Amino acid sequence: MFLTASNMAHYLLARGTIPPAVVVDGDFMVVEAGRRNRNYKIIRRDGTGLFVKQIKEVEPMAISTMQREAACYRMVQKEGYQALANLMPNFVDHDAARHCLTVSLLPGGENLTEFYARKRTFPAEIGKLLGVALGNYHQTLRGNTLQAEDLSSFPRMVPWILSFHQNSMQAGNTLSGGVQQLGALIRQYPDLQQNLARLAQDWRYDSIIHGDMKWDNCVVYPAPDGEMALRIIDWELVDYGDASWDTGAVLQAYLTSWIYSMPLYHDFNPTSFVDKAVYPLEGMYPSIHAFWRSYVQTAGIDKSQAYAYLLRCIEYGAVRMVQTAFESLYYAPVMTNHAAILLQVSQNILRNPRQAASALFGFGGELQS
Repeated sequence: MFLTASNMAHYLLARGTIPPAVVVDGDFMVVEAGRRNRNYKIIRRDGTGLFVKQIKEVEPMAISTMQREAACYRMVQKEGYQALANLMPNFVDHDAARHCLTVSLLPGGENLTEFYARKRTFPAEIGKLLGVALGNYHQTLRGNTLQAEDLSSFPRMVPWILSFHQNSMQAGNTLSGGVQQLGALIRQYPDLQQNLARLAQDWRYDSIIHGDMKWDNCVVYPAPDGEMALRIIDWELVDYGDASWDTGAVLQAYLTSWIYSMPLYHDFNPTSFVDKAVYPLEGMYPSIHAFWRSYVQTAGIDKSQAYAYLLRCIEYGAVRMVQTAFESLYYAPVMTNHAAILLQVSQNILRNPRQAASALFGFGGELQS
């Protein structure tokens, strides 16, 4: 049975997720919020609610990622995973037969894409929230061997984008024209391919990672004490892997926001589009620096090793930027200007991550001392 707004009440009643009085009293509203899945928000007058998602098509990959996410939600209920549980919405129910997952709805929540578009600014407090959130659970899990039962839930795969330049040739016409052009461009740059191969070889297995960190998956909402709180959603690509992949993904998300705020649709003159960015890069520095400082502190990274680890995260962030370009071209018939800039910036970062740390992220020499 596929869920719809009309059968949602019957489904939740049958699962025992909501009491009959909620429906009888009319304290129940269903709002469709679908993207990759069939997503529904169940809203109640008291501000509480549920978020229900179900796969759109019964196919192996969708089933696998849903099962992986559900396994992670069950795992964090156990002792030793509290820091990770604090980062996720509260688990409510997993219906394996219908490939459906239900978690608590974050009251008044909006993802960071929406938040930044509304605010037109990047507050340092949000960067700090992200740094504390990632740092806490990375610090708890880094280097600790998971129980065999928990480890079996994760495929422990190196990100596919690190070998995309090789596999895209084999995929042929199954990829969009834009993605094919992206693969062809990458294959024109031997140094970029060498850096991708190097980072694939250097991949570590030291923590549970979200695997798909981006602004859309970071939700902020008002906490009971009046302060802002943050949770990470959509754990479908959760895995046991390299903590610097998630941290680097946050760093690249700032750059991606900057690049996508440039009006590249008509004027592609490099001397003019940077100055026309809706989100100037320098305006992000307080948030970027607050993120990194709080991450280093809460993750327990030794100050003498912080700069080297920053460069590692920046490099993996550059690779994540190539993946962002891929995602933007998934249905595109040709390469777009924004995707081309993403690829160029990622290549420049990988050629000289130290220069990128200063020129793009605003980190000065004090971090190197």
